[in-house]
Amino acid sequence: MSSLYDIKDGAIFVSDAHENENRDKLLVFLRDIKDKKIQTTQLFLLGDIFDFITGYTEYSMKFYDEHIRLIKEISNEIEVFFIEGNHDFRMSNLFKDTSVKVFEISSQPVKFKALNSNIEIAHGDNFLPFISKYALLFLRVKSFLVFMNFVDRIFNFKISKWILNKLKFKKLDYKIPNFKEVIEPKLSHYNADYVIEGHYHQGCIFDIENKKYINLPCFACNQSYFIVEYENDKIKFIKKI
Repeated sequence: MSSLYDIKDGAIFVSDAHENENRDKLLVFLRDIKDKKIQTTQLFLLGDIFDFITGYTEYSMKFYDEHIRLIKEISNEIEVFFIEGNHDFRMSNLFKDTSVKVFEISSQPVKFKALNSNIEIAHGDNFLPFISKYALLFLRVKSFLVFMNFVDRIFNFKISKWILNKLKFKKLDYKIPNFKEVIEPKLSHYNADYVIEGHYHQGCIFDIENKKYINLPCFACNQSYFIVEYENDKIKFIKKI
């Protein structure tokens, strides 16, 4: 499959903001992009931007109403790519009739180009073991989400409130020992010069065989992200804090 889009100089990559009532730094970040305090040519949101939201859960859509509105408004001015994660999925329903480009897990990795390099992008919860893979896919089934929203509404959205409250206390700042060795077998599923993922919260870049692997930092922890810089016909991913 050929690349659909080019990655532009100045593109910003953000992952794992895990926005909740006790974490609102992404909201500030989106406001700054909208107000041009942060300049960018493209915005890549690599999943788990929210602690819990789908395009079919009423409470979460209302809970994150300003975030969604800002993303839509930003997409009117620059390209916005939403690579769904395991905390935010079935997002196309939220962004229909907008310029936001949404990629479900079934479409990941998504192919891009930058200069002469091929790049594949995914949240990182793909290529999982059989049981984990299909358990996550079941949770994304539209009919299941619609039914759960119906039950949630009957109980005054106690299910959604419970999920969001529980996730407030999830530990997000951690290091995975020997992460390079852990991720190496997974890279065999990719066919690109660069592989970009979120999900693991490690914020590191290293070479594996003929691929450069980029794992985005957890934005929720210290508001870190990567920005693309072109220099001497080479692409660089610069970590910003």
